[in-house]
Amino acid sequence: MSRGTLLQSDAFKILVFIAGTVVLGALLAPFLYVGGKHVVAEGWLEGTLLDDINGSMDRAKFSRYFNRAILLGGFIMILPTVRWLNAGKKKRGSVKEFINLDPNPAWWRHLLIGFVAGGASLLVLGSGYVAQGWYVMKDTDKPLYEVLLEALGTGIAVGLLEELVFRGALYAVLAKLLKPKPLFYGVAALFAVLHFFNPPHGLTVEVVHAGSGFWFVGRIFQHFFSQFGDLYFLLSEFAVLFAIGLVLGYTREKTGSLWLGIGLHAGWVFGVKTLSPLTTRAFDRDAMMPWLGDTLRVGAVSFFVVALTGLVIWLWLRKTGNPESVEPGAEG
Repeated sequence: MSRGTLLQSDAFKILVFIAGTVVLGALLAPFLYVGGKHVVAEGWLEGTLLDDINGSMDRAKFSRYFNRAILLGGFIMILPTVRWLNAGKKKRGSVKEFINLDPNPAWWRHLLIGFVAGGASLLVLGSGYVAQGWYVMKDTDKPLYEVLLEALGTGIAVGLLEELVFRGALYAVLAKLLKPKPLFYGVAALFAVLHFFNPPHGLTVEVVHAGSGFWFVGRIFQHFFSQFGDLYFLLSEFAVLFAIGLVLGYTREKTGSLWLGIGLHAGWVFGVKTLSPLTTRAFDRDAMMPWLGDTLRVGAVSFFVVALTGLVIWLWLRKTGNPESVEPGAEG
């Protein structure tokens, strides 16, 4: 393959999309952090309907702002990437046509059912852990309603943003390169892997400056590769995230829209974020791995709960789903 052909290939363009997302995220993170802290300091949202968001912005460390900056970078990169992928073609579609989502007249029902199914499954699991003494309740300075509101806000924000990025934009971009079956499993695997691009626990940025985002990227890559030497890590956390990615990918392909996936994703995050500030593990980590972990996002038991939730969704969609939709991997 010549150099010119390589630079015009879909694979190269997708690599540029990924790299551009990371670079933009690293550039934007310090500005989001400084801007968010300035909004808090000025009290613009305090005492309003967005007071819970104001509290989250106040407590959030640089890592939280960095994560949101990466998602924002993906949104910014998708439009030029779509145009680049369509360059030289007779018919150029819009971003909406490129992402190829169907109208969903039952969007509110899918959103609600997904949220209830995801949230209830993890809350029941967490309650079981407490009943068995594996997790114990801990004191918190927040009232329960505040914990629930924060978990709800985080769940909706993460569910909406990550589904638009992974099952929306990234799915559409990779569809230019992969056939349906590899696409289905590939996006799920990428969804799981990218969740491990996190800084080491407790890493902080003492003074945020314009280069803090790139410093953070370096520490994340260093930490990322170090994690894969732990077999229990792969069995207990990667498997859960991969299962989540498969279920969410199935809902996208079966319904032709993102609403059910957004609901499920938001519900799962809501369950984790509700239990995390209220409970703590009461067992030695090595003694229970790979079955249980520090949070409901970790452990083989959580994997089975996600798989069971996916089975329930599959049975429900077989009965009520869109007959025009496609089963995962059915084409190509």
